[in-house]
Amino acid sequence: MKRLFTVLLLISIVIFSVSASSWRIGGEAGYALNFMDTVTIWPRTEYRPGHGAEAAFIAEYCFDNGLSLSTGLRYIAKSFTYHHENSGQVVNDYMEMDHFLELPLVLRYSFRLGDVSLFLGGGGYIGVWFLSQCFGTNRSAATDDSGSLIYDSHGDIIPFGSNDSLFAAGLIAETGVSWNPLDDIRLDFAIRYERSLTSLVKPVQENTAHRYNDTLLFSVGCMVAVGGGK
Repeated sequence: MKRLFTVLLLISIVIFSVSASSWRIGGEAGYALNFMDTVTIWPRTEYRPGHGAEAAFIAEYCFDNGLSLSTGLRYIAKSFTYHHENSGQVVNDYMEMDHFLELPLVLRYSFRLGDVSLFLGGGGYIGVWFLSQCFGTNRSAATDDSGSLIYDSHGDIIPFGSNDSLFAAGLIAETGVSWNPLDDIRLDFAIRYERSLTSLVKPVQENTAHRYNDTLLFSVGCMVAVGGGK
């Protein structure tokens, strides 16, 4: 992880030392399709992709050569469905919704065709897992305040345990189309993939079953120039 942070820091230092043309600020919102990457030893057990949402505030530093560097604060709800059967009976069939705040750093190259641009970018992110909720039938060890098992949950908060790792970091790849309806306004339509490099589970034992969130995002954003550039 130290290498990832070092690379991100070096990229930001090099690019910010180059003469800039403008700043842009704005935001985006979109849909998140999350894939839980893990293993289980239990038969008739599976993790299914889950649906969520994302929203972000973005600050972007633009250059005359088509390059830009962006960062900001992103909220993402990443979910998955856990399905487990025992002797033909459904024991667990619930959705876990995990909430994250992330700080991305993305280097983007845009190829402009008039008012339309095609872009491709990559970078990384660090973040924190701050909330977890359960929706559905959960006959697991998750407990409420009284210490009883949660069976039918409608958004109950799942308490964090000593084995949960709340720090998140990973890589980002993105592509999409931008449109400038006005010189100072840009609309972005992006497809973004986040590859998690950190497990949600601490390595407390040798055969720990780690869990990684890999997320596909479809977002729409609006950026406004504040530095006089297009």
